[in-house]
Amino acid sequence: MNTERKPYCVNQIMKGEIIFERGSEAAYVGLVLKGRVRIQAEGVNLVIGSGHFLGLTDLQDGMYRVTYQAETDLAIYIFRAGELQATLQQIFKANKDYAALMVATLGKYIHALAGVYHTLEEQAERDYEFLQEQYRSYQMIGQELGITTDELPGIEELSPLMHWTALDEEKITYYDILSGLKQDVQKAYFGASETIAVYHIKDQINLLRDLLDQCEADAAYLQSLVGPMFRTDKNLYLSVLHMVATAKRIDADTKAGMEIFDKLIDEINRLEEVLYEQASINLQIDHNSMDNAYYSLICDGASQEETVDALTEEFALVEENFVSVEELDHSLEHILRYSELPIEQTQQFEADVRAFAALSDKMSTDDNARELRRNILKQYYPLYKAVYYKEYHSTEETPIEIDLFLRYGFLSETLLTEELLEELLSLDNDRSGRGDCRVYDMKEWLTEVYEGRKSPSKSEFDLDYEDFLRDQKKTGRITEAQMKEQLEDRDAKLDYEITNMFRVNHRLVSGQASVFVPFLFTEGSSASLQRTFLSKDKINASLRKLRQIDYSVFYREMLFHKDDSPITKEYMMEEVAPDVILLPACGTKGIMWQELSGRRRNSKGRFLMPHFFEGDLELAMIQLCGRFRWELCRTMQGTSWNNIQIKSLTSEYSDYIQFYRKNRDLSEDKKEKLKMQIQKCRNNTREVFVTDYINWIRHEAKGGITLNKTVREIMATYCPFTKKIRETIVEQPLFRDAMARFMRETGKKNKEYALKFRVWEKDGIEVPAEIIQTRDFYRDL
Repeated sequence: MNTERKPYCVNQIMKGEIIFERGSEAAYVGLVLKGRVRIQAEGVNLVIGSGHFLGLTDLQDGMYRVTYQAETDLAIYIFRAGELQATLQQIFKANKDYAALMVATLGKYIHALAGVYHTLEEQAERDYEFLQEQYRSYQMIGQELGITTDELPGIEELSPLMHWTALDEEKITYYDILSGLKQDVQKAYFGASETIAVYHIKDQINLLRDLLDQCEADAAYLQSLVGPMFRTDKNLYLSVLHMVATAKRIDADTKAGMEIFDKLIDEINRLEEVLYEQASINLQIDHNSMDNAYYSLICDGASQEETVDALTEEFALVEENFVSVEELDHSLEHILRYSELPIEQTQQFEADVRAFAALSDKMSTDDNARELRRNILKQYYPLYKAVYYKEYHSTEETPIEIDLFLRYGFLSETLLTEELLEELLSLDNDRSGRGDCRVYDMKEWLTEVYEGRKSPSKSEFDLDYEDFLRDQKKTGRITEAQMKEQLEDRDAKLDYEITNMFRVNHRLVSGQASVFVPFLFTEGSSASLQRTFLSKDKINASLRKLRQIDYSVFYREMLFHKDDSPITKEYMMEEVAPDVILLPACGTKGIMWQELSGRRRNSKGRFLMPHFFEGDLELAMIQLCGRFRWELCRTMQGTSWNNIQIKSLTSEYSDYIQFYRKNRDLSEDKKEKLKMQIQKCRNNTREVFVTDYINWIRHEAKGGITLNKTVREIMATYCPFTKKIRETIVEQPLFRDAMARFMRETGKKNKEYALKFRVWEKDGIEVPAEIIQTRDFYRDL
């Protein structure tokens, strides 16, 4: 049905309101006086501004071919519409200058619509060629590997895009130039003769109708490519996935297959973006499944017994089972009742959450909004602890809303759109990953602490649980007996972890500390929870990618000791990957919370990430590992961490920062650049190092020159690239000089171990596995 408008007066229309709807009777033409309008149909998605006449192109059809929607608040003058000629005469009678305005704005409309048309045409040609080429490559690779490939009729029978009538490109250019002429020239020309104006306008309308037809046809063709690319039962995506998984299972080379898979994912993303932004078509791709499929293929050590059919089924792009959100109705009430907190406490929290939900601007920084957020934060963590405690001790199956609350921070179905709720329910949290880093969500982590497998984390004051209790005893808050009792008190440890690590970092990982609330809500979430969801495999794959550049990032030197071994005072290298804890939040920041989790030097570090990460994961992991390297070295070196007489990463880099003005290897420009870098990092030497470490991993590993000579030598010595990368870039003199010291020291270590092993072999001493692994570490480094 058409929306009723008041003709022959200015209509005020709110943002988001439909002005004229596609398929309804073309009863009005609207002149946009103020604001912007979005024009949408299958094949069209663009925005026009003031001066445009809405509905003119639809009069010959008698109904609106597109939907006109207010992109901003609007002021529109409405004319009643009839036959095109009569409508034009009526409009010109109101103001003769409207003739020139109409020609100019129709010319702009032609230019914008032609842009959509050309984009869709190029994408259609590109994807047709892409499918043909990748299908041929897929068959050829399968033949070389001896793997049976699928026949894909959807691609074999595909025809290129054809148009029976060609658009007049010269006419498009003509009207584009015409719309750009000075306003007084257009007024003089088209105001001089209504006949001239009407001729141009009718010609423009016919051209626009042709453009709309072509855009609809192009969009339909692109949608027809979606099936054979990744959506029908037999599609190229699943076939390539099947081939790579099979090659991996039989230990065949997967490189060529993965190249096709990478290109295919990139092209799917590109097609999705073009159709959504240019043609108003949402393909509703399950990116979480795509990511999981990709990371599963690049993960090492996958079970050889895992069947390809199971893998293909697991990573299917389209969800076959509809996820109902009805089971989440009244979640807030259920969670509060489940907590068994006092009724006064739960009623107050419920009232505060509902007040927050009612805020028109949930990111507001006014006093009332800030006070409301403070009240919510004060009550949230006791609620979280109570819900966790009840769930842990319960023998019944955990209700879905309780599980989502503990893992992801879900609180109420009224705070999220239905699409986000469906995505939340479909998340796969069971993918434990096969990497060296153990990844925990908050529910899993608290269970590790509560059951004693993990010690509580340090507080923001750098106090671990035992230090905290000693401080309490020292200040007279507890007695010696109480301290001993609390050292074994599981509930006290749980409370310490929630109050210190969780509460403090929950706000920080969000990246929006000033407007943070501790639960999921639409305005504080990204457009897709599935896309930002950090699965455990995804985190391990990201860290594995970094370790393929910085091989030794998690290694540390330890003193070897075994009572039954004659080998003493020998150092060994041990790799200790950190634990990664996912906090129930959407956010943009990762935190390197601890480089060690105990007093022993081989205890694990702790990285913290939001469960829904809206930033660059690769960059975040590089930053975390840079900070980890610095803090681990500083801890290992103790008071000598910045003593240049005892060579280490932190001592040499600190000396470089402290005395850079006297460094003869730095030009004045480089000194000034370093000064700006130090100021940007607020004189924090660690953060200056991290910025250099990012450049080392992201650019210098590829042969780029972004660091100065001094920093490059420090990085090459203490953060060396893998042998494969070193062999690639060593031909460049800058890198060869930087790596000279590293090569000398590594060569010295290898000679030292060769001599030791000859002595041990001669004496008949059985060399422990740890020492053998250390020798291999230096040999392979």
